[in-house]
Amino acid sequence: MAVSEELKMYVRRSSGLVKEISAWDALIYNVLIMAPTAVYVYGVWALGIFPGVHLSTTVFLAMAISIVIGLYYAYMSIIMPRTGGDYIWVSRLIHPSIGFAINFFLFITLLSVAGSYVPWFTQYALSPLFEAYGMSDAVAWVNDPWNMFLIAVMFYVLIALLMSRGVKVTKYAFWAFFLIICAGVVAYAFSFYMMSPSTFQSSIASAYNFDANEIVSKAIANGMPETFVLTATFSGVMFTILNFLGFNNSVYLAGEIKEVRKSQLIAIIGAVLVFGLITYIIYDATYAGMGSNFIASLAYLFVNSPENYPLGETPPFFHMLAKNAVSPAVFTVIVCGFAAMTLSAILVYIFTTVRLLFAWSFDRIVPQFLSKVDSRYGTPYTALITVTVVAIVAQYLWLFTPLLNYFVFVVLGWGIMTFVASVAGIVLPYKRKELLGLAPAVVRRKVAGVPVLVILAILSAILSIWLAWVGTEPAVSGLTPDAVIFLIGIYVVGIIIYVISSIYHRVKGIPLELAFKEFPPA
Repeated sequence: MAVSEELKMYVRRSSGLVKEISAWDALIYNVLIMAPTAVYVYGVWALGIFPGVHLSTTVFLAMAISIVIGLYYAYMSIIMPRTGGDYIWVSRLIHPSIGFAINFFLFITLLSVAGSYVPWFTQYALSPLFEAYGMSDAVAWVNDPWNMFLIAVMFYVLIALLMSRGVKVTKYAFWAFFLIICAGVVAYAFSFYMMSPSTFQSSIASAYNFDANEIVSKAIANGMPETFVLTATFSGVMFTILNFLGFNNSVYLAGEIKEVRKSQLIAIIGAVLVFGLITYIIYDATYAGMGSNFIASLAYLFVNSPENYPLGETPPFFHMLAKNAVSPAVFTVIVCGFAAMTLSAILVYIFTTVRLLFAWSFDRIVPQFLSKVDSRYGTPYTALITVTVVAIVAQYLWLFTPLLNYFVFVVLGWGIMTFVASVAGIVLPYKRKELLGLAPAVVRRKVAGVPVLVILAILSAILSIWLAWVGTEPAVSGLTPDAVIFLIGIYVVGIIIYVISSIYHRVKGIPLELAFKEFPPA
């Protein structure tokens, strides 16, 4: 292809991004995307909505699913190592409008869900910490929505300043947050492995003036199973999977990862294993120190029978229950680990969405000025500024509108996105055979004449369909049509944006479709 034609297709002949991310940096990034200590919260919802679920078992189910899908994503990123991930694959192998639509869904979801973490930070980290030290005025201040918004804006600006200094500086923040999270997990696990259920139940019953045995009896009388239920465990895995989402997100950073063909396998599979270990330890320690029936009863009453729930306004999230069972110093470490999770999740969500916007701009779907890169730090600064503004708007919507209600079926949306990305892998060996031929030997392998890539893609597609189905179950009141329409609507809006951009560029004499016949420069 002539140089002049290539320049027309893409904004420039080089992405301008710098390969600063190692395999281990990418692994930690993936773990932070998954939000490790969010299991303190998701575990309670799983116990309440799917009575009889065995949380520890769901970890192994989620790991198995994640490894299969993760291997597929790693293989595809090895074949097409470009910033943008599945947007690049789907837009080149299926259709650009579909590739943009699934990536647009991820963009909107990440920035919207990021808005949930500020209330988590203030209500489930700062608030219980201040309560533990008797700071009632501080508790009231951090729970005011406008103060939450102020905290959010300040943090988003801080993130933008940090990321403006380049990946080299930002990845240090990844590691710092990860170490704080680990310290909190160790403090939590050690405390509850060393504690007997009777000791814990006695301490919390004394603090809230109730009888622990009576709570279990009330839960059973209201319909909670007395033993673990296999079907509930298979359904309850939805919340564990929800927490695992993001295990493969390093594919969106492929253009900035060193030795990407080796690093993606380490980053994705390693993240699944590390996160799985953290999640299992938290669930197992919770059962060991609190008692499986007791914590299940608290969660069940909290969700299904509020009039019998004994803790008043305090939700039974695992880390918050520790306040009455451990010393203030240990509780502080545990809560700091949870707080670090919320803040780091926002950081990596912003980091990811900047790369998505950059990839779209490089292909000219959105204005090309959004792919400008700072020559000193290699930062896509215009995309960073834009994403920061969008994130602040999303935060406002999260705090002051019912936006939260529309993301209850996010696993359904993720399942659709992953299914489409999996189809790209099924067609790749037949539509772009030369790409597979240029891949490393491990990716080119076949079983009974069928490429391993295709087998993984088919398995990934099947699992995605199952996850999409399971993802319709989280609402206690059943399927909510408005929420499903909202999620599907995000995909539709993505397609509409692409069509408008395509028409605009065709009028300008630069057919957008030309860019999708080739892969963008590294």
